[in-house]
Amino acid sequence: AHRQRIVNWINATGGTSSAFDVTTKGILHSALHNQYWRLIDPQGKPTGVMGWWPSRACTFLENHDTGSTQGHWPFPRDKLTQGYAYILTHPGTPVIFYDHFYEFGIRDVLTELIEARRRAGIHCRSSVKIYHANTEGYVAQVSNMLVIKLGHFDWNPAKENQLDGSWQKFMDKGADYQIWLRQ
Repeated sequence: AHRQRIVNWINATGGTSSAFDVTTKGILHSALHNQYWRLIDPQGKPTGVMGWWPSRACTFLENHDTGSTQGHWPFPRDKLTQGYAYILTHPGTPVIFYDHFYEFGIRDVLTELIEARRRAGIHCRSSVKIYHANTEGYVAQVSNMLVIKLGHFDWNPAKENQLDGSWQKFMDKGADYQIWLRQ
């Protein structure tokens, strides 16, 4: 229902506006605490506006209204890099919070995630195929050029029968996330 209200608002603008994907932000709060099943809807798409109208979804973890000095709905600090791994490797228009980039000591990680997005050619309309979304973790192929794994289970592209091609690990942050790019 929440996602539908945001899409209805975008429709009311004639599809000329984008909106903050608050639904994805909220779902990520829970999903990254071993509830990765929340990242897939009944149609097999990403949850949030990202799954229905990704070209109009501004994905984010925090902004000046939720984090910073306001602190109304801050993203869990221990999950920031995992959250950014998700939004920077998925369709939509990801927004990096200024404070996170300059004041949280994760600038190098964010720069590397941006590079993964660039190399894979991910954009606001990229395709997503979700292979796993359960209590142990999440796996998705994005734009046919990148695979991301979030969570604590043992997985790599060679273990996925439906995943064609040759893959090279680009980032390995252990149980938090791993990213592979197609060679």
